[in-house]
Amino acid sequence: MTKKELMQCYYLNREIMHDTEELVNLKIKKRGDGAFLFHDEEEIKRQEKVIVEKIRRCTALKKRIDKFLDSVDDSLTRQIFYYRYVKCMSWKKVSYMTGGYNSEDGVRKIAERYLKAHGDEGGQC
Repeated sequence: MTKKELMQCYYLNREIMHDTEELVNLKIKKRGDGAFLFHDEEEIKRQEKVIVEKIRRCTALKKRIDKFLDSVDDSLTRQIFYYRYVKCMSWKKVSYMTGGYNSEDGVRKIAERYLKAHGDEGGQC
């Protein structure tokens, strides 16, 4: 698993959250002013299809990430990857969630070192 693949999961999750928020706003608009037009209904359907497709892609990617996580022997490293790339947490939040005295730079470097040691020379996380 490469950093690029891990980041795809991170960004897809964020896109899904953003798209869902837009969909909710469209539906609120529909209920709010009563002047809901046909093209607005079409936009809701289009937005729903976009979200479903992104969820499908994200689910497939998460299965691959789960397989990758199962291969990580160290519990702390596994948690770092999970919180960052599956749960979309900031490095600061990852450091908090993993406990101990881990700094945000510390957990990021653990992830970087692991990826580098296992064949991903892609630079920083």
